Parts: sequence; structure tokens; C-alpha cells
Amino acid sequence: MAQTTPLSPGLAPGLLVASPTLGDPNFDGSLVLMAEHHAEGALGFVVNRPGPIAVAEVLRGLDPELEAAALRHGRAGGQVMVGGPVQPERLWILYRPGEVPAEEDATRVGVDLALGGSRELLEALVRAPDGGPFLLMLGYAGWAPMQVEHEVNEGAWIPLPLHEDLVFDFPHEEQWDQAVRRLGLQPGSFFMAGGGALA
Repeated sequence: MAQTTPLSPGLAPGLLVASPTLGDPNFDGSLVLMAEHHAEGALGFVVNRPGPIAVAEVLRGLDPELEAAALRHGRAGGQVMVGGPVQPERLWILYRPGEVPAEEDATRVGVDLALGGSRELLEALVRAPDGGPFLLMLGYAGWAPMQVEHEVNEGAWIPLPLHEDLVFDFPHEEQWDQAVRRLGLQPGSFFMAGGGALA
């Protein structure tokens, strides 16, 4: 991912909350973490859509001992997320740098989140006894120049400043509802009109 000067004001780092009127099954009820937003387009990841593949299955496929290490440290649970419809075969790792520092080529998202994709990073996260949480995501969401701005203006997405706790500290089925509440709205009782949210 090339480092490019973001637009100002930009949508990254930040979150996009899918409007009920979005009308795209790839993003229905989704919460998207925006990692990049610049003149060439935007890059984001759906963080609340579990896919059919278990994290343990991915680790077992790489190395059975890696799965065993993850089980020992209680880090083999959960599903791999469907990060988006673009390049669904590509695995991304979203994590909180700490015990395992951010890779040199990692993309920092906000203060305490980073994106990487190497096997070395995954092994370090799994084997660190006190490592922080991480998400495995297949694919990403991408937008052409000015596409995401148009979709926001049309009311398909509601921007939300980055709340890093929404990514790791709530069950996936609650993340969208929590994000809507932080917008000052009530889930199930708002709609979009003229590019704005109405309760």
C-alpha cells in the first residue's frame, strides 16, 4: 500500500457505517474501517462480517504447530472476516501493535491499529503469549477517485471518527449497532434523506 498524502478532510483513519438504504449485499449492515483515502481513491475493510473459514483452519493450513500454539494461548477462536469483495484471496491482518511491533511495511491506522499481511507477522502474533487481539480478513473494499465521496453524499455511508474500541471490544453482531448509537441515532429507526441521517 503506497503512502499518499490524504485528502483534507479525509475519511481515513475513520469508520464508515452502512446506511440501511445502501442496497449492496456486500456491505449490508457493515462497519468499514477506512485505512487510506487520497486522490487516487480509498481503501477500507469490513470488520464485522465473519466468513465461512475459521482462524484455526487457516493456521492449521500454514503449520499444525502454529494452530497448536494459538490454542495454547487462546488465540485460535473465531472466523476469518470478509474484508471486502476485492481480491478475496488476499489475507490481511489487522492488529494492535504492542508485544508484537508494527512491521516496517505495515500501514498504521489511527494510533493503536496496524495492517500487515506477512506470515512472519501472523506467526509472531499467534506465538506472543501477551500479544494483543488481531483480525484475519480476506479481501478489501476499494473505491475509485471520488467514488466514496459520492456514495457518502448520496447517503449510502455515514462517516464516523475512528473509535478503535469498536473494532476489537464488541462482538461482531453488535458493532454496527454500537456505531449507529455513537452517531447519535437508534438502530432500526433511522433512514437517509438528502445525504443526511434522520432519526
